[in-house]
Amino acid sequence: MINKILNVLDKIIEVTGKVSSLLIIVLIALISISVFLRYVFSVGFVWLQDLYIWIHSLFILLGIGYTLKKDEHVRIDILYRSLSKRMKRHINIFGYFLFCIPFTFCLTSSGFDYFLRSYLLSENSKETGGLPNIYILKFFIFFLGIIFILEIFRFLITVFNKNGNS
Repeated sequence: MINKILNVLDKIIEVTGKVSSLLIIVLIALISISVFLRYVFSVGFVWLQDLYIWIHSLFILLGIGYTLKKDEHVRIDILYRSLSKRMKRHINIFGYFLFCIPFTFCLTSSGFDYFLRSYLLSENSKETGGLPNIYILKFFIFFLGIIFILEIFRFLITVFNKNGNS
């Protein structure tokens, strides 16, 4: 049962990571098109600039959970790198409880309110000619909180399952 839950959580986090990595290609293409249009044809589109800002945001928001899962997030590891695996695991558990869980709670609750307010107002880009329905982008802030919750569960289940089996 636990292995099935872990597999589902792993797949969800992996999919968001893969989508994030594909978005970087889309981002590069959009920026290249924008630069080409601007400098070759002296044409600029606000919606295109908004779109690559959105894609850049989605790339980051979808990639954070995957990065955390792979333990590749930025950390100041002056001491951490020289510690044993057991000590690193204890520090990670402590960090998850002290930082990740409270941060995720704030992110999820605030992110949902931020999205809902934007949705109810039918918020659009503040720029003339910008993208409509900005609440779609704001939804992904809330979605990041959900991904964090899933990753926290996956991490804690994995750690405590290993501790119970060893």
